[in-house]
Amino acid sequence: MFRFDETFRAEISGNWPALVVAFSCLLLGFSAPAFALPFVFSEVIAEFGWTREQATLLASAKYLTGAVAALLVGRFVDVMGVRSALALTIGIGGFALVSFLWVPNLTVYYLSGVMLGLAGPGAMVAVKVLVSRTFHASQGTAMGVALLGTSLGSVIVPLIVAALIAALGWRAGIAAMSLGIWFIALPMLYLGFFSRAIASIDVPRLGRKPTEEEKAERKAKNRASTQALLVLTRNPSFWLIAAAVFIAALVDQAFIQHQVLIFNDLGLSREMTALGISAIGLIGIACRVLIGNLLDRSSHKGLSFLYLTLTATALFAFLLVNPLIFFGFIILRAVGHAAVLLDTTVMTKHAFGLENYGTLIGIYTAIVSLGFAIGPWIMGRLYDMSGSYNSSFILFTVLPIIAAVLIWFMKPAYWIPVSPAVKASATEAGVIKP
Repeated sequence: MFRFDETFRAEISGNWPALVVAFSCLLLGFSAPAFALPFVFSEVIAEFGWTREQATLLASAKYLTGAVAALLVGRFVDVMGVRSALALTIGIGGFALVSFLWVPNLTVYYLSGVMLGLAGPGAMVAVKVLVSRTFHASQGTAMGVALLGTSLGSVIVPLIVAALIAALGWRAGIAAMSLGIWFIALPMLYLGFFSRAIASIDVPRLGRKPTEEEKAERKAKNRASTQALLVLTRNPSFWLIAAAVFIAALVDQAFIQHQVLIFNDLGLSREMTALGISAIGLIGIACRVLIGNLLDRSSHKGLSFLYLTLTATALFAFLLVNPLIFFGFIILRAVGHAAVLLDTTVMTKHAFGLENYGTLIGIYTAIVSLGFAIGPWIMGRLYDMSGSYNSSFILFTVLPIIAAVLIWFMKPAYWIPVSPAVKASATEAGVIKP
């Protein structure tokens, strides 16, 4: 049953401007680079004669950098504030898209990936913190709404980038995808109406020079924060979440980065490939909100079930020539990707609450980014070794089952159950904060 009680409705209606900001940053600052990237691979293979492993290593360069960026941005958000983090990260993403105008070789190509790595995961960390600080009872659902930005992006970006590449060439077409960042997303962060929505939960530290007392207090808080994080690393849930989200991310991103090449192998044109990928995003529009609400209600057990859709995706990939199987593959990809986008946001808060949330999200986003980096490389490497994707499909059938088992044993100590009676009992027992 979909949750929509009075507390839930009040939280959403009172904080919707923050959702608009989060949605816009994910649509224009995150999705444009993320969903345009797979269309680059076939173009550079054709122009430079690179292998699939070499071409898709751009994604690995992006997400390896993103692992470091996520750690830095998580701390940056806690110290400097959400708005500064969003402006910096999506701005770098815009420059990265423009840089494709001048790619002459693999070195510069991978440097563009490094800039994308600084941008995408960093922006996602900042948005997760923005949503999680603003919404509590409806956190999963609110994050699902914000992630509609990535879902809508996954629908329109493939269609737009395919048309731009056909009209302008791949270099100018990719660069043109940055226009929404420069003219919509960045200005919105500083418009009074939306800026106030961020300021209400932000923790800006810029301005006057701090006093010695404030410096001492900050150092004491940092020491306490570090000690708290060390304690959390001794909690089994910390490592269960880390391992599960890493595995799920590895599988998910392998399919995302190779899906254009997989569809090309089926003989689909660039336009038909774009339609197929857009269909995944279109179905994902509903999936983001429904899955977010499911996680609000069922926490880690619901996520365990959702991870199994990644296994089903890999199985369906063997038979994509069948139209029904192809359609089922698209649905499962939408569900599985939505689960991977929401897992760290919700599980981190359910396991550890909001204390040090920005830093924890940075750590988990870094782990997810490592999975994102390794998955496409493994799939490309296995393809170049065997001449087909079958061996990677077998591997990616097994891995999500492991992730599902791991996340099942996580303990959601701060999860607020839907039932008021259960919530009151848990609060009285000290399991969750009042």
